[in-house]
Amino acid sequence: MAAAGVARRTVQVWVEIGFLPPPLKVSLGMPGGVFNRFPAWAVERARFVAAKRAGGFTNDEVQVMLDKMDADEIRKAKAEGRSPHALARAEGRPPSAPVQATARKPAESAKAPARGGSRRR
Repeated sequence: MAAAGVARRTVQVWVEIGFLPPPLKVSLGMPGGVFNRFPAWAVERARFVAAKRAGGFTNDEVQVMLDKMDADEIRKAKAEGRSPHALARAEGRPPSAPVQATARKPAESAKAPARGGSRRR
């Protein structure tokens, strides 16, 4: 997450710990590779965590601060009657993410035929 000035490995650890939301994986094809896309608010959160860690706070202390910030944001959003998107952001999930997704089964006729043979390189 270059926008926050945080190293890639540090971001991975913070996602594992729960400081940051899991990123959306975006592929630009074979030459381009796969990129992690974080919501804009995650950059602010990463900057906050980086500042607190640089200030000498432990991961547990930072987690307590983040939990308090999240609870305050949810309380404010509910009191102001903000949209579900604002509440989703405050709860740490992307606004477009459904609460419960349903999987759709593709139709048999829509399946592509299997391809065989060798590839040229």
